[in-house]
Amino acid sequence: MAQLGTNTAPGISTGPRTRFRWTFAVVLWFLLLVSYIDRTNISIAGPLMVKDHVVTNEGLALANSLFLFMYGLSNIFGGYLGDRLGPRKVALIALAWWSLMTLFTGVVWSTFALILSRVLLGLGEGMHWPMNSKWVKAWFPPRERARANMFWEFGLTIGPILTGPLVTWMVLSSGSWRTPFVVLFFIGVIIMLPLVAWVAKDTPEQSRHVSPAELNYIREGSEAEDAVLEQVRLGELFRKADFWLLLLNWSGMATVFYGILFWLPKYLLSVRHITLHNTGIWYMLPYILMTICLIVTAVLSDRWMKRAVFAGVATLIAALGLFLGTRASDLTTAMWLISISSAMNGVVLPTVWSALQKMFPSRNVGVGAGWLNGLENIISAVGTYILGISFAVGFPYLIIFAVVGGICGLILAARGY
Repeated sequence: MAQLGTNTAPGISTGPRTRFRWTFAVVLWFLLLVSYIDRTNISIAGPLMVKDHVVTNEGLALANSLFLFMYGLSNIFGGYLGDRLGPRKVALIALAWWSLMTLFTGVVWSTFALILSRVLLGLGEGMHWPMNSKWVKAWFPPRERARANMFWEFGLTIGPILTGPLVTWMVLSSGSWRTPFVVLFFIGVIIMLPLVAWVAKDTPEQSRHVSPAELNYIREGSEAEDAVLEQVRLGELFRKADFWLLLLNWSGMATVFYGILFWLPKYLLSVRHITLHNTGIWYMLPYILMTICLIVTAVLSDRWMKRAVFAGVATLIAALGLFLGTRASDLTTAMWLISISSAMNGVVLPTVWSALQKMFPSRNVGVGAGWLNGLENIISAVGTYILGISFAVGFPYLIIFAVVGGICGLILAARGY
């Protein structure tokens, strides 16, 4: 590949244009993939922990909600750290930390130990998320960002697809719910840490694999965008109506997504009365559909440069799907409707993050991403806890919140996002 030389003026091509930014996007996908398997394996292992009397059901619900709460806080200060130290350093520290905490989860002996492990896991995983927005903002021009966001967000969809059958197989073949946590620790430390250390750079200028022509292509659109954006300080952030509309839209969809993510196996076992062997199959369906939605939405959103209209309509569809699915008597009908509801997260994800990257300049997009995802996870923790305690109360809460979020998304669309 061509080596990165001196910076050249926008629009001037010097030699063949590399496409290393897309290789980087694939690595970001793997990073989020491991992150999501690490956090979602509890949905399979959790009911077995309760069955073995290691933890209580109420303790499991609290542990999952506190994970989201700490994950949210970690997003906020992780965004600041990313803007100050650079995303590469923060992501490597976060990866090493959450891998250790995954191992800790595999050796818990009580409800308190599980709660502590989930809180500490959230601390590591939350720091990682804003780094992806900084990387996409720095490595991709505006017209490619929905597709770039789509790439790393594949980890969010493929992770749960793999979690169901993979974790179920490891548990059943080894006879222990502890096995997946140990295996995933080694994957994080032995495979992902060296891979991220080799590929990830804070900016494309720092990578010897990016040619001058590719760098000019990236910078041509990004510099024009940043020229009209001013740095957003914390006080100004909270006075931005657009930010609050985006937050409510994202929180409405995320509350539905996390509720299904953490509690679908329990719902299938306790309400639909199916066996553990079959939960893995149904657990995959929402994320297979979400992957399809993610691809289609990213392509259309970049083509039309419309973001919030996708997010608003999808969140309303999520509310309707969950309402109908939880009332359907037939298992197959119910699971398709619930899966469609969760799959709408694949429509919301690339459009919400592309809207955020339009809202903030490069120098503090990490802070904006941290506050958006941080507050969203804290808000989602409430719905996740309610659903874990009572399906009868939790599902109506999720549905109403999704309706509110969908309306906010449509208002944001009317404001030009």
